[in-house]
Amino acid sequence: MISPVVLLIAVVGVTVVAAVADALIDRARRARLAALASTWGMRFTPDDRFQLTPRIAARFPTPGAADVVVRDLMYAEDGPSAFRYLFTVEYTVGVLRTKRRRLGVGTVREATRAGGAGLGGGADEPFSDVTLAPRDLPMTQQYEWLRARTTPAESQ
Repeated sequence: MISPVVLLIAVVGVTVVAAVADALIDRARRARLAALASTWGMRFTPDDRFQLTPRIAARFPTPGAADVVVRDLMYAEDGPSAFRYLFTVEYTVGVLRTKRRRLGVGTVREATRAGGAGLGGGADEPFSDVTLAPRDLPMTQQYEWLRARTTPAESQ
């Protein structure tokens, strides 16, 4: 019979190992995406620094998607008066017992206001529709697939 103290130590140990492994995997993923963004002349932030989530959720192409979260954001100027964002998006689909959390990569283009630069997030800034990459590709390839289809050939 196992004593309660040994069981507690084992459970805490397994939890710590799992947390460390998750942190290392997350750090490696972010490093890969940051390097990819750098090779494309884009910037990378692991969080939704520009608070795109509510605007993305309003234009999301999957009907009934809920709890939309934007993270792992790449961004750059897309011509003289717009910004291009590539991002990981998490969302829930389904109702009641069939709810499923999905993960994918999307892109959106934000036109800047005529009078100023447009990372600020005003309500009058026009956003394009959200374009999602095929979910059957690995995450890095989803970013590459979207970039290839949304970036003019002369800037690739």
